[in-house]
Formats: sequence, structure tokens, C-alpha cells
Amino acid sequence: MKHAARHRWLAMVLPVAAVAVAASFAVPHLAGASPAPAVRTATRIDDRQQVLDAVADRITEGLSESGRARIPGFTDIAVDPDHNLLRLYWKGAPPQRVRHILARLPHGVRAEVEHARYSKAELHAARAKLLRSRTSMNLRIAGTSAPVHITSIGPAVDGSGLEVGYEAVGDRTKSPLAITGGNVPRRVATAAARLAGIHVAAIHRLQSVDLASRQHDQSPWTGASALHNPGGGICSGSYGVRNAAGQSMLTSAYHCGSAAGGRWTTWSGGDLVGTTDATQESAQDDVVGIKVPSRQVSGRLYDGPASRTDGYAKPLVGWGHNNVGDYVCTDGANGGVHCGVRIAQTDIGVTGPNHVYRPDVDLAYATSATPGGVAALNGDSGGPVFAPVRNHTADEARGMITALDRTVTCPPAYNPNTVLDGHRRAPWCLAGVYYVPIGQTLHDMHWTLVTG
Repeated sequence: MKHAARHRWLAMVLPVAAVAVAASFAVPHLAGASPAPAVRTATRIDDRQQVLDAVADRITEGLSESGRARIPGFTDIAVDPDHNLLRLYWKGAPPQRVRHILARLPHGVRAEVEHARYSKAELHAARAKLLRSRTSMNLRIAGTSAPVHITSIGPAVDGSGLEVGYEAVGDRTKSPLAITGGNVPRRVATAAARLAGIHVAAIHRLQSVDLASRQHDQSPWTGASALHNPGGGICSGSYGVRNAAGQSMLTSAYHCGSAAGGRWTTWSGGDLVGTTDATQESAQDDVVGIKVPSRQVSGRLYDGPASRTDGYAKPLVGWGHNNVGDYVCTDGANGGVHCGVRIAQTDIGVTGPNHVYRPDVDLAYATSATPGGVAALNGDSGGPVFAPVRNHTADEARGMITALDRTVTCPPAYNPNTVLDGHRRAPWCLAGVYYVPIGQTLHDMHWTLVTG
């Protein structure tokens, strides 16, 4: 439900005579990267995205996706690198600080400000009412034999309310659903709205399941490598980090196997990568640090198809926050790299395949620019999500894959000979990927990202 009076104002492109005023705006260069010119009209989508994200970082004061709730009146921000446009959702009038930034945009950048019904802080408060002991609750719907489980809770980008994902008993077994009667989403939305106290839109969304080269990595360990997790299945290595004690670790997903002393080995060869430690893991961030005996990580990410064997990898140059509209790439060990994936929503709470609620998650979907419409495959859990920089010769870390959404038919490119565990089970392709923002993980775990 949209607010009845939806207001919009436009920060126009600066005239040529005003470019000198905008010259004071400098795009912060990434760690390890060469400084960028202060002002230029970006010609490539990835260049334009970096400029837009830099403006967004100034508006949001460098806060994390969830931390932006601390900005009074702020709801969300979306970038559109295809059209060099930034769209800001705000409850009430933006403060002078933000108006000052919008009045001095880099040359060629446009901005729109749209009125939001709720601020991010109000949406967070409403979301908390749908949680019990920091996990999503079950809803009781009148006339049903069993509860409906909430699988995700996210603020609507435009601030119109909450978007709640749900599944019902029988969804997975193909038996009759627990909910009968017409307009199930509306009935779920009504029940959730009654508890949250604000407008809710309900979406039928199954709780994510991960059915559980890149293939034979070695020290110094590289991100997006294929690992045998402690349970014997495939998962992805992610980023190289250093913990507060300065020890080097390779990260992966907590739900892939978090038992203390659990052994992680290379997918091919079975060489020991390292073991987990209960002090270096987080169920809510779905991350585990694998302590590597060699004490060496490369600060790079494997690239290309999962079946690629030439060891091609690109350096990490730092990390960045995520904004709705950003294009990112996913990098799963089982399915390889998938680019042209676009962020649809940030700051979602989602229940993952191990039934643990993750409170700060972003969601991105494959687009027409993504080959085959595939964002990830089963077994890609723990893999990195990154934004390409330096004309796609380097990567900026954005997050780590925690769960998957929306099954699609696998195109011929994903078959038993190209998907690493394809001869063990049929490849399962998905259009959507949930990932925990890397900034959130580094902050919570007191880790430092290793760059290449």
C-alpha cells in the first residue's frame, strides 16, 4: 500500500558553469587502488556504479545497510548505474546535510528524493515484533491446521511497509497445504500486519535449502575455492581474513559445518585446508573462520566457471557497502562466477537452511545480463559476492552467500561436467541469492579483510 500523497523532487544535473563547484567531490579510492579523478562522467556501468555508491556512502555516513536506521527519517537508497541515477527514500524532508550533497552531485549524476511512509527505524521496530528470541516466528491463520512459518522479513525499499516471506506445512512434501481457502498471501499479510502494527505484503517464499577449481587449492589459500565441508559435502571458501590476534583464516558459511575441530579439505585431493574454532564463528552472520596451518591466504578470488583449472584469480582491493540497484557478481565454488546480478533489497532478516535466523542479509537476483538467468547453484554457500572494479580486473568484496531463492531451469551450460558435484547429484540452479554484507561480518567478528 503506497502513501496517498507521494512526493518527489529532482536534483538536476549541474550546468557546465557549475562543474567547478562539484570539483570538491572526490570519489574515495579503494584500498590498494589508484586514486580516481575527482570528477568525470563515467562511461562504463561499473565506473558509474562506483561514483553513485560513493555519493550513497556520503549520504548514509558510511553506515552499514542495517546501521542506516540510525539516520533520522532515512528509509533507503537505490542506485541506477544504467541511467546514472540515485533514488533516495526519506520520511519527511531530508536534512540540510543531505540536501547539500544532492545539490553538488558529480557531473552527469541525477538524484530523485521520494517520500516514504515509514523510516528504516520504524520498519526495524515493526520487524522486531515478528521475532521471538531473535528468530522468526510462526503465524497462526484462522481455519488452518498448522502454523505458517515466516522465512524472511525485509523493509520495502520504498518504505511502504514490510515484505514478509512465508511457507506452509506441506510446501516441501507436496502434501496438501495447511492453508486452505482463497487469497493466501492476503491472509498471511493480515496476520503479520496485526502483530507488526504496519502494512505488510506477503510473498510465498520457501525457506532456503542448500542440498548439501577451484577444485584443488593450496596455500596461500584463495577465496571461492571448492571445499569438502566437515559433513563431506561441497561448500565454497570465501575471503581471506585476519582475526583480532592476527591469525590468517579462510572464511566459509557457518551452516556448512561449524563443529569445533571440524576438518575442511580441498574438493579434489582431500588436502587439509584447516579446522574450525568455536571462537571464530557466528550463526547469525552465517560465517566460520577456518584456521589454516600455513597461516597464509592470498587476498584473491577464483574467477570463471567452476570447471576452470588454470588457477585464474583476481585481487581483492577492499570492500564496500551495498545499495539497492547495484550490480554484483556471485562467486560460488560449485557453479562459478555469475555477473549482472542486481541487488533488489538490503537489510532483510532471513531464516537459512539450518533454521537459524540471520538478521542482516541482502538479496540480489539474476537479470537479463546474467547468462542463463542463474545467480547461484546449490553448493555455492559461503561463496563471495563482489562488485567488479578496475574494468573487471579486480574485485571489491560485498558479502558472502548464505541462502538461495527462486529455482529456475538449469541451462545446458550447467551440467555434470561443468558443476563440480554434478556427477553426485543433479545441478540445482537459482535466480536469487541472499548474502550477509561483508562490512557487517568484519565488524561483528573483529576481522580484517586480506586484500591482494
